[in-house]
Amino acid sequence: MNITIVALGSSGDAYPSIALGLGLKKAGCRVCLAANPVFEADALKRGINVFPIQTMLRQSLADTPDSTKPSKPLNPLRFLKSKKKHIVPILDQIVTDIRHACQDADLILYNMLGLPAHHFAKQTGVKAFPICLQPLGRTTGFPCPVISSNIHVPKMLNAASYRVAEKCMALFLNKSAQLKGKASFQDFFQEVYSENIPVFHGFSACVLPKPSDWSDNMHITGYWFLDPPGDWSPPKGLQTFLSQGSAPVCVGFGSMNDPDINITIEKAVQGILQAGHRVILLTGWSEETFSKPANPDVYVAKNIPHAWLFSRVCAVVHHGGAGTTGAALRAGIPSVIIPFFFDQGFWADRLEKLGAGPPRLSKKTLTPQTMTSCINKVLDNKIMQNRLKDLSFKLNEENGVDNAVNLLLNH
Repeated sequence: MNITIVALGSSGDAYPSIALGLGLKKAGCRVCLAANPVFEADALKRGINVFPIQTMLRQSLADTPDSTKPSKPLNPLRFLKSKKKHIVPILDQIVTDIRHACQDADLILYNMLGLPAHHFAKQTGVKAFPICLQPLGRTTGFPCPVISSNIHVPKMLNAASYRVAEKCMALFLNKSAQLKGKASFQDFFQEVYSENIPVFHGFSACVLPKPSDWSDNMHITGYWFLDPPGDWSPPKGLQTFLSQGSAPVCVGFGSMNDPDINITIEKAVQGILQAGHRVILLTGWSEETFSKPANPDVYVAKNIPHAWLFSRVCAVVHHGGAGTTGAALRAGIPSVIIPFFFDQGFWADRLEKLGAGPPRLSKKTLTPQTMTSCINKVLDNKIMQNRLKDLSFKLNEENGVDNAVNLLLNH
């Protein structure tokens, strides 16, 4: 069986999809990952073929002329309006690449940014299923993660919040000149519910239990963790740094690279140092604009695999992406989350509710002093530490990739 996995987005989207692809390959399938070329080497190293999606959507929009203002809470409708003139050519290139990536597939799996794959699957009669790292299905149990980060939604309006997010996504995708008049992505969401299309969620029910009003075909499989390849080894400088003292605190904001990122990093690092802890700083997408501190208690790298690193640090300060949050839970260490947008505030609030993390910190009000206080509290909180140990044990026993592969092939 030829399976194409369409995983548009950053490493938080691509790496879980590579992990899922490895599981499908182990089950005898031929897998092609449709993703940004920056992930091609990581996929090929693991035996996963790649069809390059040449445009990194969020990065392309972030680089447009009106994207230099300090970041504000994301309003989806305002965002679409401000980016309207830039969206069509970017989207058309993505749609073209997705169509070509899917043309030889027997089964298509796609994340929400890869939703045009659903349209091409319908045209050719190929089965296609959504794969999600955030809850997709409407529920009264909690608000839609995509819009809940900065907007308080009364419980009675939880289900309606999903319809708002669906409408925004449909408005965005329907702007493609190639698909105009041929596809209505608002219809897709209705099909998910009316036709009971299987949806596969790559997070753990230990972290977010399945809502009682979801259908049987809404699956929560467990996280799709990607471990480093067998020949990977850490930089010698990092090994030396780790050996020279107690476990440091990791700071990393992944693909976040808005104009505020360096200020946020500086405040976080300063606060951790004031608390008496060393720092491993992962610069991620902010590498090009970040000035490395000349401090022997700070080790700076662009990226280190979370599966290796997080078991060697005492806490991680991050943006709250689903993958980073899951990796920290798997390692049994506390997350201090400073959300930027999308689902990040949702996961911060979820950890707080589980007793596995502190309240989210605001990027706007963050100071070195608030970071110092928060780090000290989470590292001294024995109840939280025990809760994290319990979750870590459960996540390490749970094989989300195998669960997802078995469910997918049964469908």
